[in-house]
Amino acid sequence: MNIKLFFKLVVGLIFFVSCSGNGELILEVPEIQEGEIQLIYATPEQINVSQEEVIKTQSFTNGKVQISLDSVSFDKKTKDCSLIIRGKDNMILGPIPTLLEKGETAVIKISGLDKYYQKEDFYHISYSGTKKSEDFSKFYNDLIDQNRILLKDQTKKKEVYTKQADIYKNYIEENPESGLVYSLLIGQLMQFKLTDQNPIIDLCANLCLTVEEENAWAGYLCKLLAERQKVALSSSILSFTALDKDEKEYTERDIKDHKYVLVCFWASWCKPCKEEIPQLKRLYEKYNSQGLEIVSISVDTNPMDWLNYTKENPLSWLSLWGNGHELTAKYNFQTIPFNIIVDKDKKVIKREFYGEEIDKAIEELFPSSRRNTR
Repeated sequence: MNIKLFFKLVVGLIFFVSCSGNGELILEVPEIQEGEIQLIYATPEQINVSQEEVIKTQSFTNGKVQISLDSVSFDKKTKDCSLIIRGKDNMILGPIPTLLEKGETAVIKISGLDKYYQKEDFYHISYSGTKKSEDFSKFYNDLIDQNRILLKDQTKKKEVYTKQADIYKNYIEENPESGLVYSLLIGQLMQFKLTDQNPIIDLCANLCLTVEEENAWAGYLCKLLAERQKVALSSSILSFTALDKDEKEYTERDIKDHKYVLVCFWASWCKPCKEEIPQLKRLYEKYNSQGLEIVSISVDTNPMDWLNYTKENPLSWLSLWGNGHELTAKYNFQTIPFNIIVDKDKKVIKREFYGEEIDKAIEELFPSSRRNTR
């Protein structure tokens, strides 16, 4: 798992609500001797419109800072926040999930930044000061320990996600009011394809059957899950509207019956997309008579860019232009080339494969042809 990706996903998803009472936060980060910290809070609604609230800003020296929470308002005993650390060298660390308790002292210690900056490991965070902080520290580090396993061996995903689902479940049972745990769940959920079997996705689905309505972050998780499930369902069957060079409208119903259809989403400005075209031509020539069709759908912002390129570089198969925003939303992709294969029933049987993976995917569909060439 990409270390920066994990913490980036947490960044927009652990900001948390508004505190008068005593209490303090002590931060120790010896490897950053001087800089500034920001304590941030946001509701799910604020996250949606990028209006997170900075509730405290303070400079520090000697790798340590002590922050009074007297000016912070609490609407309940605990407050879920996040912490951003900006070192004097402009290095930004965080967001760091931060659990505050009214009238209590929260202590956060961060270490292991050398390996983190070298992309060799996650940095280590310990929480102490109260039992809630210690419980959260164990929960959070148990999750990170599992990610360390993935960092070394990607083949252990199923085992790791099963253990992480149990870690989440046990913590939620003891702390149903926690917003931090749900924000961390959201961060992981956004990494997964909902079409894959995954214990964490299953956990989210089960949690949403009995979610506590007063926990805004739990409700936000369930809303996102429902939206992504809808997208996953709609993208499991080929469905599109696009135009050909004569502005004739095509839909999936206009694709003649074939054993398989390779649908390629691309753009004329995309170098990797154009590099795949000779490969696609070779596959089309070899497998078209055996039941393979190819459809290319450009997502160029300006359809004239697609039209001009294909006039100079004609394709042997159906070439169309479609609304990039609608297509990327429907099939849930952010980068191109993006390729899918559908069967004769227009059901998506494979998605997100590139380069040499295309040859392998097509060869697996026509094994007799592969044997004949040996």
